[in-house]
Amino acid sequence: MPTNIARRTFLLAGAATALCGRASQAAESLKISGRRGTIDFAIGDSKIFRTTGGFKDWQGTVHVDDDDVPRSAVEVIVRTASVQMLDNQQTAMLKDTDFFHVEKFPEMTFRSTGIERTGESTLRVLGNITLRGITRPMTLDVSVTDRRPNAAPGARYAGFRAKGTIKRSEFGMTKFVDVVGDTVEISINADAWR
Repeated sequence: MPTNIARRTFLLAGAATALCGRASQAAESLKISGRRGTIDFAIGDSKIFRTTGGFKDWQGTVHVDDDDVPRSAVEVIVRTASVQMLDNQQTAMLKDTDFFHVEKFPEMTFRSTGIERTGESTLRVLGNITLRGITRPMTLDVSVTDRRPNAAPGARYAGFRAKGTIKRSEFGMTKFVDVVGDTVEISINADAWR
């Protein structure tokens, strides 16, 4: 379950990076957050043991360089205590020491290390996610929609979707791995604005 949350965080970061377009414009910084987007996660291979949740409190910055996409960058900070499941008991369990250990590790971060264009409106964002004090690489596949480079400050600049996966065991979250699974799917849907 915790890995799912981490994946969401990564996806958000990747999605933000996807905001880069091909039109020649000056580099600029955009904002993303839980106010205008979601970071969701899912773990489990079967419908019986599939668990889903999300993070409510997160924020980040996307540096968009249209003239040189690889110079674009994304950074996202997720407040681990904002993890939320459909069931209150599961939510409390994920906040405890076996999973996110929110008292000791109140934040999870994603920082991009590279961005490459994979299509007209798609990108691959390479980066590092830090969860429970452990840093591992993560890749996000991002698609950009409804891009509005001339949007006014505070207005929607673009929408994006990102997907990625992580192994929760790599972050020390091994409880119930044999029952629920290890691979966490992260999904990010968000708007970015100036």
